[in-house]
Amino acid sequence: MPHGERSSHAPLKLPTGGALPNLRIVSARDVLLHEDADPVRVERLVSRLRQDGMLRNPPVAAVLSDGRYVVLDGANRASALAAIGAPVVALQVVDYADPAIRLEVWRHLIVEPMDAVAAVRAAGLSVERASRDAAARALDERKVACYIVTDHDAFVVALSQSRPLAATLSLAVGAYKGAARIYRVPTEDFEALAREYGKVSAIIVFPRLSKQDILEIAASPVKLPTGITRHLIPGRALRLNLSLDALTTPGDVEQKNRALQDLIRRRLLDGAVRYYPEGAYLFDE
Repeated sequence: MPHGERSSHAPLKLPTGGALPNLRIVSARDVLLHEDADPVRVERLVSRLRQDGMLRNPPVAAVLSDGRYVVLDGANRASALAAIGAPVVALQVVDYADPAIRLEVWRHLIVEPMDAVAAVRAAGLSVERASRDAAARALDERKVACYIVTDHDAFVVALSQSRPLAATLSLAVGAYKGAARIYRVPTEDFEALAREYGKVSAIIVFPRLSKQDILEIAASPVKLPTGITRHLIPGRALRLNLSLDALTTPGDVEQKNRALQDLIRRRLLDGAVRYYPEGAYLFDE
């Protein structure tokens, strides 16, 4: 690289010296998912993309050892871009080894009356009754795939030596998905959730996953069901509002990256870039 020339992958700096989010345009062929997309949400996003003509919030991804990218947050957005035929994707690229990036796991809350245990059994999975404490221990020790909490008991869903964990979880979630609305919640405290939501039919509790698990699943053909993993990523890039033309028109990826960096620089010079370290509650999601 000639002296003084900036790499299109080198993030710009804030006036304080801190780095802006590393925003990068990459080939869609190099983007992998670790979880399935939600077809309903993808369809809504496709309509919104076409209506707005822009990508508002870029997916967040980490670089794999082979140079490809695994989406940590934004599987639906990446899938919507693929659905409209975009040959490239705009990503916020993060260092997955950074301990500030934390991987949590959602629980699925079902409020409507339904027999989730019977539904999972009907999907061909082995389900056995257990105490809540025993179920939690078995899940922590990776002896079961997940467990279901009801008002009185817990039921563990067995692992299979012939089936990957992700495939078992897909079968389990597929058994009740669509039959009832799923709420993503951070706890399996039945009594607390019943107070908050008014009533609870079942809570499905998933195993804690490691970052290495995510990388391995991304490289495999079977993905996790949507709505299980939760990445906590500081410094999220929001409201980039990148024109879809930058992603859908033909052109060299490096040229597109240079244009993206020029756009970010103009936004910076216009005082349009803001960093808010405070947490927030959103009531319009």
